[in-house]
Amino acid sequence: MVIGVGLFNLLNLLYHLFMVRYLPPVEYGHLNTLMALFMVISVPASTVQTTVTKFVSSFQVLNRYDQVIKLLRHLLLLMSTVGFAIFLLILLGSSHLSSFFQFDSQGLIILLGMILLFAMVIPVPWGGLQGLQKFGSLSLNLIVNGATKFVLGIVFVLIGFGVMGAMGAILLSYAVTTFLSLVILRMSLPKGGLVEGKTGNPEGTDPSYVSQVYQYFFPVGMTLLCFMVLTNIDLILIKHFFTPIEAGYYSIAQMIGKIILFLPIPVIMVMFPKLTALHGQGRTEEGLSILKQSLMIALIFCGSAVFIGLLFPSLLIKVVSGKAHLECIPLVKFFCINMSLFSFTFILLYYHLSTQQRGFLYPLFFLTIGQTGFILLFHKTLTQVLFVMGIVALCLFGINVYLVYHADGRTVKN
Repeated sequence: MVIGVGLFNLLNLLYHLFMVRYLPPVEYGHLNTLMALFMVISVPASTVQTTVTKFVSSFQVLNRYDQVIKLLRHLLLLMSTVGFAIFLLILLGSSHLSSFFQFDSQGLIILLGMILLFAMVIPVPWGGLQGLQKFGSLSLNLIVNGATKFVLGIVFVLIGFGVMGAMGAILLSYAVTTFLSLVILRMSLPKGGLVEGKTGNPEGTDPSYVSQVYQYFFPVGMTLLCFMVLTNIDLILIKHFFTPIEAGYYSIAQMIGKIILFLPIPVIMVMFPKLTALHGQGRTEEGLSILKQSLMIALIFCGSAVFIGLLFPSLLIKVVSGKAHLECIPLVKFFCINMSLFSFTFILLYYHLSTQQRGFLYPLFFLTIGQTGFILLFHKTLTQVLFVMGIVALCLFGINVYLVYHADGRTVKN
């Protein structure tokens, strides 16, 4: 999984490295803003993937593959409907969105809507593969997604399609991997559906699992929505409040920060289904051990990246953009620290979700609202915006460490 997600992130990085070099700063600012908007709107899709992973993992432990199949069919129909509805809404509001973000054409917004149509569906098969712990198949899908976007993005931009070509490559990458993942998932499920349980007695289908799935949607959806807002709302607001060239510089620095943010993703993708299975078996202490190991791995990844970012910010900027933009140096330093804190927090949030805790949602929600409000009030400079994010990231990390290890009376065993 580390290799697969690592290649996926590398291909995404190469995609952005190419775009930041071959697109003007203003157009790259457009692309990055659309990606931030995509991350926020696609929260329902991320919610579905996490939920599918949780329930498929739980059903697999009991060998209840009939419920796995029914769940996947139900959610595929649901998310196809949601995706089409979102596409229609974006299509109808394309002129207003283009004006708000200072785009010259509505075409970029329409392409975003088409991407979201597929992005709503693909988390269902991805979550199914993750829940079944078919990490090799899931990694293959991620690599194909990243490679398609990277190769076609280069071709379309060199031909002369500019930012429209960059967005078109993303659309085709999602279309291809949606169909590929559905085929692989179908091959991964047993044809007989129901498999006899470990006790020797086959389990009947329990219709109540559907209501349990929808009940689980709320904490997952709230968690991912808040996290996506925390890590993306800054770019959306900056695109509105600052000039296009300033937003472009901010986007270049943010790309370096997002590399750090996504470094622990393979750790989370492996950790979550395993923690879910352990929680279902009542093995809490083993779950805490896995969490500790996950945080240590993330510390190695993020700590190394932060060290390089603080010591050699100008070198990173030159590697990323091909030019040593001096305006980006202070922004890169802030981003390195902020995104590393958000990375650790993301791992802790997924631990809460695996144990079906709810108390963490209150501070998460209020800090998300607080960060957005403070950015709206204090945005005199780009560094001021990042300072607000840093304070929120530190508070959120501290609160979640307390909730995991101390709030319920548990102590960490060294």
